[in-house]
Amino acid sequence: MPGTECWPTSSQWQALNKTLDGNLKITQPWAKPCFTDPEGDACKTVQGGYLYAASRAPQYGTVENLKWEMCGKVGCELNSLDPTELASEQCALGRLWAYYVEAHNTEHISTTLKFVKDNNIRLSIKNTGHDHLGRSTSPNSLALWTFNLKNLEYRESFELSNCSADSLSNIGVIGAGASASATYQFFEEHSMHITVGAVGSVGVGGGFAMGGGHGPLGPSYGLMVDQAVEMGVVIADGQQLTINQCNNPDCSGLCAVDVAAHIAVLLNYNFKATTEESALVDDIRDRKVLCDVITSLAANQTVWYKNKIAGYNFFLSNSIISLQILPSTDLDALKSVTKQWHDFLAAHPGLNVTMNEYISHETCTAYAEYVARALATNGPVGVGIPEATRLIRNTFFDNSSSIDSIVSAFLQGLETSRELGAGLGSGSGQIYGTGPANHDDNSETGVNPAWRNYGWEEIHGGIFLANQTQDENQRYELTPGGGTYTNEALWQEEDWEQTFFGGNYKKLLEVKKKYDSDGMFKCWKCVGWEENDPFDSCYGNSGAATIPLDESQKPVRPA
Repeated sequence: MPGTECWPTSSQWQALNKTLDGNLKITQPWAKPCFTDPEGDACKTVQGGYLYAASRAPQYGTVENLKWEMCGKVGCELNSLDPTELASEQCALGRLWAYYVEAHNTEHISTTLKFVKDNNIRLSIKNTGHDHLGRSTSPNSLALWTFNLKNLEYRESFELSNCSADSLSNIGVIGAGASASATYQFFEEHSMHITVGAVGSVGVGGGFAMGGGHGPLGPSYGLMVDQAVEMGVVIADGQQLTINQCNNPDCSGLCAVDVAAHIAVLLNYNFKATTEESALVDDIRDRKVLCDVITSLAANQTVWYKNKIAGYNFFLSNSIISLQILPSTDLDALKSVTKQWHDFLAAHPGLNVTMNEYISHETCTAYAEYVARALATNGPVGVGIPEATRLIRNTFFDNSSSIDSIVSAFLQGLETSRELGAGLGSGSGQIYGTGPANHDDNSETGVNPAWRNYGWEEIHGGIFLANQTQDENQRYELTPGGGTYTNEALWQEEDWEQTFFGGNYKKLLEVKKKYDSDGMFKCWKCVGWEENDPFDSCYGNSGAATIPLDESQKPVRPA
């Protein structure tokens, strides 16, 4: 911790910076120009992009969710409802890091890890900053930024390191910082599909894949973690490893989850790409939020799941945007399977259907551009949004009684979000029907087994003023022993070992103890997490915010 005897001296930091080719940086909060020069061009740039993930991701001094920039009320924030106004009394680092390493290669990462180990200081890791559990930030740590590891490569033939098995075909090799949009555009040039989510600025091989990674191709091809064949990582002692089924039979698929800030730093993620034999077909509607619509959506889930149709459904305060997506060139197939849903909506007297289209997109880029207007209203960024999520098992869609229970819980979540919310995102909910239908066996990965039999992921968000939503408790009663998507989970989750990792937790902990025996890689409710860690103090309403340092590495505290 800064101010203690073991904190590195100024000469040690300067030597580190030299070894890192000048890539040791001093953190500047993204909104700082608006506190120093509110009329300047730099401030106007921040204000214009304040609510956009694509603007935030390339900046080190910010994350998507403002809650994870702030320590209590300490931070450097603008008013999310009007970014021309300041929200913080003064610009302070909050949960952000005094120093960070802008990593461009393996050597930068290895050098950083050795420095952290030798000086016994806390490490934090950030990629694009989309994590909704706040694991990208840790006050008073040395942070490692992997955003610039953006290599992209397609290999028609690929041989696993030290494996005698037959060579693989159609393999993607991507750096930890490669974004979803850049990745799917690159692989389109090779007539390949990849598993991505809804947001183009997310890092595909980083937290997305490490957390499981669900999206519209899930019902057809599985989660992103299911596509993993090999990973390049750097472990705590600075050593580079290539993890696969031959080099690490004890880890392999487990490590595809455990790398997520648990045992190593990701360099490259190597995965199976899918031949682009199908187009992305979608059905989009925009309508009033009504109980009947959610019930009909639930009643159709089983047949859609069996026919590999994925769904993104966004329930807003006065409308719903629904996308039903099928990877197929057969537009009539989607029309046939969604006919009941289509006819129900067309005939319902209480609905004002403003758009109803079936469209075939030849590329993922064309699909993403078309649905961008729908996604723009989903999950606002640049605000503080705790989320409550839950995976709903397929068996709940088998009869009307259990469907009624699901619908009741979801509607209560909308109401709770509306009551507790204080701005953007309040009164909203999302239903993702992206279950990986073709991966019943979970033995090859370390994700929560709950992923293998779920139909919906339900999400509620808002600027909450209470610690936990009533709706989340209600869905606990519906889904005992269930799970959630850790990247979009409730940070106050008490039964986190079961809810995040399920029956795989003990095995993941064994792997961590082998590859990170000293516990260098720590983050909130990650594998091996322990309560009462002083570096987690900012998860409360107050805590030990980052202490800025002067040139001699002495703490600079407010007068």
